[in-house]
Amino acid sequence: MKSFSQKTKEYLCKQETGAVCCCEAEMMGILMFAGRFKGTEVRVALESRESIGRFAELAQKSLGVSVEVETAKSSYFCVLTHKKFFEIIIEYEKSADGIKENVMNNECCRDAFLRGAFLGGGTIVDPNKNYNMEFVTPSKRICDGFKKMLDSLNLGFRTVEKKGTFVLYSKNSDIICDALAHMGAFSSQMEVLNVKIEREVRNDITRTSNGETANMDKVITAAIRQIRAIEKIDEKMGLDNLDEDLREVAILRRDNKDLSLEQLGKQLTPPLSKSGVNHRLKKILDIAEGL
Repeated sequence: MKSFSQKTKEYLCKQETGAVCCCEAEMMGILMFAGRFKGTEVRVALESRESIGRFAELAQKSLGVSVEVETAKSSYFCVLTHKKFFEIIIEYEKSADGIKENVMNNECCRDAFLRGAFLGGGTIVDPNKNYNMEFVTPSKRICDGFKKMLDSLNLGFRTVEKKGTFVLYSKNSDIICDALAHMGAFSSQMEVLNVKIEREVRNDITRTSNGETANMDKVITAAIRQIRAIEKIDEKMGLDNLDEDLREVAILRRDNKDLSLEQLGKQLTPPLSKSGVNHRLKKILDIAEGL
């Protein structure tokens, strides 16, 4: 069964490749995160045929170079030897942030580079389990440059070093949704949003239920205290010796242990407000304490 991350990449690989500048940016996003130098060549290895096929298509459209795709066990790879790849890699290397200025300045190209980076070195956890998106690279310079690009898109990813690799990650559902939207993974974005909304609704229901339970506990605790006071008065001096307004409230409370103050007030003749009922019950409590 395919993971949420694999499904997201598969969806991205089906998107239109766009303008030449965006094809180049997306290709370089893949290359910078999945490319490994080996002597005078660069090897790009990806986990799916769709992803490596996407890379080959991008290379053809942006550089006019054909790439041969090979298979090795459970991964797919291609070996880059054409000088055009090295020329564009050098262009990126000469850039201040390791990413060409025109990519940093054009939102369409930044989105394309982000998409390529995800295909090359990104993962996303199933939102039903947790919120987490990561980009992994062995290069600190690529990590720092990509972090700056993410910041320019208002995507506040954090960075951490793990076992010789550099990881950019976010566990914020809003940031993850925005990142998915920028790279064009709209079906995955909607799935994250749906899970988020469902969780928020469940949490609201739980909070409301907890609040209602707490309020009911308070009503019951207060009622028990009031009834004990009424029983004490009845035993020591008799309820008939109370003033008529207090006697009416006392009898009503004694016979209706589960009613709130507001509900008690509505049953009095004439009806009495919640604060009025509370005032009379306080008097009854004071009388009981004095006995």
